[in-house]
Amino acid sequence: METLRYCAPGHIFCRANKVLLAVDGSEGSAKAATVAFEVAEMTKSTLYIINVVPTSVAQQFSLISDSDLEEVLRKYEESGRTLLEGTKVAADEYNLEIELILEKGSPSERIILQAKDLGVDLIVIGSRGVASSLRSGVGSSAERVVLGSDCPVLVVK
Repeated sequence: METLRYCAPGHIFCRANKVLLAVDGSEGSAKAATVAFEVAEMTKSTLYIINVVPTSVAQQFSLISDSDLEEVLRKYEESGRTLLEGTKVAADEYNLEIELILEKGSPSERIILQAKDLGVDLIVIGSRGVASSLRSGVGSSAERVVLGSDCPVLVVK
């Protein structure tokens, strides 16, 4: 028998139907994934998992290494698909409805736009991603998502 609990109207965990998890392969996003799995399970939400190919980083790498930009982007996309599938497999034990999203562009912009387009109730993101793993504090993408999002953002440290 499921335990009944009181939820005051408007509280995020009572009304959540859609959760967006941003992953980039960092330790921070792995921690965020575990939290997102638990929140989605608890709220019986659909979990959207997004990975964004950072096109500006790919362009810089292409220029510095004298590589073909299309080839660099293809490799980033391949890595993104592998990461998304791996994250989905990691969520298997939670028995969630999951949709995978692979985007290209600015990670923070694409996360915010997808959240709006999907009408998500909560975004879950690691405090520091791959690009900011050497700094202390909150990464720039996480900070931009917090500032630019219309819905609550759970930043996992």
